[in-house]
Amino acid sequence: MGRFHYFSCLILFAVCCSCIGTKNTVSDARDLEVLDSLVQQRRFKVVNDWANPRVTTAMMNISGLLGPQNNVQRINLMGNSNYLEVKGDSVKAYLPYFGERQMGGGYNPDGQAIQFDQEATDFDANYIEAKKLYRITFKARKNSESFDVVLEIYANKKTVLMVNSMQRNPIRYDGTVASLPEE
Repeated sequence: MGRFHYFSCLILFAVCCSCIGTKNTVSDARDLEVLDSLVQQRRFKVVNDWANPRVTTAMMNISGLLGPQNNVQRINLMGNSNYLEVKGDSVKAYLPYFGERQMGGGYNPDGQAIQFDQEATDFDANYIEAKKLYRITFKARKNSESFDVVLEIYANKKTVLMVNSMQRNPIRYDGTVASLPEE
């Protein structure tokens, strides 16, 4: 009797584990389908929760000025206005910048944020099967500053946004993506 009870518990455990795996596969497939649609339509908005600037000596010197929940490697953006919006071939962004500016800039009445609103150049979207993510790359500019942008979107709608410029140190943002409402 004890042996029968042991085997029936083992079978029940195996059935439960296999059902859990199936549920995740179906959920992952649905998430991937939603992500495919989002990228193919090119109508989405990324809102970031964290900024991750490059750590330099100058950044280390201002570590005492950052508020609670912040350090020189990770700055909380929750509650602060920031976005990257893609509508067809147009891209629009307002991203607070933390880091060192290498050249240019001067007096800027728009602030020191990364900002652009234009048609993207060299826009490319590829699905990376090995990592189960979309990688979107494009170039944008504002005045004399140009930006190389890389956006990675995962099936769970989490994003990693990397912005490079010749005038600033690179910065990375972590956030989430959502579709834009139809107009």
